[in-house]
Amino acid sequence: MTRHKKYLPTLFALVLAPAAVAQLTSFQVIDYPGSKGTIAYAMNGAGDVVGNYKDEKLLSHGFLLRGGEFTTVDYPGAAQTALFGVNAGGDIAGVLTDSSNKQHGFLLSGGKFKTIDVPGADQTMPYGLNSKGDVTGMYFLPGNTTKHYGFAMIGGRFTTIDYPLPNDMSCGSWIGDSGEVAGHVQEKNGAYHGYRWTDGKFTLIEFPGSKTGQFWDSIYDINAAGDLLGAYSDARGKQRAFLLSKGVFTTFDVPGSQRTRATAMNSSGQVVGMFVDGGGVNHGFLTRVTPSWQGQLLMVDDDGADCPGALHTIQEAVAAAPSGATILVCPGIYRGTVNIIGEAKNALKLIATGGENAVVLQGDYTERDGFHLENVGSVLIRGFTVRDFGTQATTATDWGVGNLIYLENAHYNTIEQNWLINGDMMGIMLMDSGHNSLLQNTAFVDNANLANCGIHVQGSKSAGNDIRFNMTYGNKFAGIMIRGAGAGNFVRDNTVVGNGRYGIDVENTSEISIEGNRVSYNRGFWGMTPGGQQPGLGINLVNVNQATVFDNRARNNSGVDLNWDGKGENRLEANACDNSTPASGCAR
Repeated sequence: MTRHKKYLPTLFALVLAPAAVAQLTSFQVIDYPGSKGTIAYAMNGAGDVVGNYKDEKLLSHGFLLRGGEFTTVDYPGAAQTALFGVNAGGDIAGVLTDSSNKQHGFLLSGGKFKTIDVPGADQTMPYGLNSKGDVTGMYFLPGNTTKHYGFAMIGGRFTTIDYPLPNDMSCGSWIGDSGEVAGHVQEKNGAYHGYRWTDGKFTLIEFPGSKTGQFWDSIYDINAAGDLLGAYSDARGKQRAFLLSKGVFTTFDVPGSQRTRATAMNSSGQVVGMFVDGGGVNHGFLTRVTPSWQGQLLMVDDDGADCPGALHTIQEAVAAAPSGATILVCPGIYRGTVNIIGEAKNALKLIATGGENAVVLQGDYTERDGFHLENVGSVLIRGFTVRDFGTQATTATDWGVGNLIYLENAHYNTIEQNWLINGDMMGIMLMDSGHNSLLQNTAFVDNANLANCGIHVQGSKSAGNDIRFNMTYGNKFAGIMIRGAGAGNFVRDNTVVGNGRYGIDVENTSEISIEGNRVSYNRGFWGMTPGGQQPGLGINLVNVNQATVFDNRARNNSGVDLNWDGKGENRLEANACDNSTPASGCAR
């Protein structure tokens, strides 16, 4: 390995792009000393950068840039080396070219090289690397150098990634710790499309307003917030970098460059990539990108007393807000349903100001929902008191119709620190809505003798939701109810007390974690039978499989503290309860 010390020159730029304005700060060019071209390809959270450079003979060598110091990294005995991935532990993934001009993958970890070859492949090229040492990339089969297959090596096992449409190439450029892969596919007509690949399923991502002559090059990176980074070709065929953050595209390129490609970003917001100058020479770059959605703010005040000049209704602000905007709602009482519908409203932030219960969304039992989110993602609802929504008259055993906060086909949203009071049925209802965070909400949906639920999750797409630190009490039917939902929901560290038939009720659902909850004093208030009032069950599992019920405190419920019908393979451990079915469910 060869080391060189070099301080990077700095160029400040503000670049205007047709799709948005990209604000670039502390722009730095990365050039290996004396090279004939440099490409920066990956970066970890510590700021280590890896890539490739060309020597005098135009042969490729890998490099590591750490603390302003370059180190050459060449696979021993290889004709050429290129580096494409670096993880938090400093492990590096790359590609070596052997003496017969064939390419093989390798992993450099702890100073030792290990080759990576897809079984049966003629050539293997890894491009992405996660903290677990899993890699993704592409490979060729013997005798066919035109058809590329993507692959993921997860836990040492190889999986082929091949988009199910006629194409010449699939490639994996990034892999997360969860096994999610991003990259691109190329059709036979030459068009490229970015994709995300999760659990064997593809999601293609189309650039807005794309047309003939415009096509994606690739997605190269995704951060923990779900922001995507990569490159696309515009209508003139020029390759430009992009950041897709909270549903909004921000494009940018290096001034005077022929093309720009962004390839990696880290948790501190740094972005690396490459650009081609006017003379056709490659250079790496390091910068920060401020997404175009930042800085858009709307204010709402019902009477203008607290925030003069603001809009007067929340719905008015939602209608006016572009994707990614922030809506601050000043103290007051606001009436009627707030509809947040469609991708154009992705990533809105609705934040109540003025302290607890200062902002009230008030219903009058003529509208079904308070907040209604549908076909939307990455929305934040924080700090509201929502009360008295629903549309149906009730009797002592009726199911009501109404939700204080309702999500349908709405994913990656955050509902937090809200008070949900009275209503015809649900405090928070998730219908076919996944990967949402319900945090620190209080649900007291006590309306007459209705079958109220504090939080209800339903539908196969309702997967991967995080229900945490909420308090549900006084709900006549259930504190938290998960029925017919998808896999991977987490119910953690909630306080579920003083509800009716159930504290936490889970039915017809798999792969759910119920951990660290306090589930007590659920007394069976709602629902009459010929034999009298039904007792309250603390935690109830019916037709559930692969559930983890761990470290919950379930006591003083009028029926069984922890009830399982015996179906499925479930783990019940370390729960503090007085009685359970089966008896082994309580810690002794």
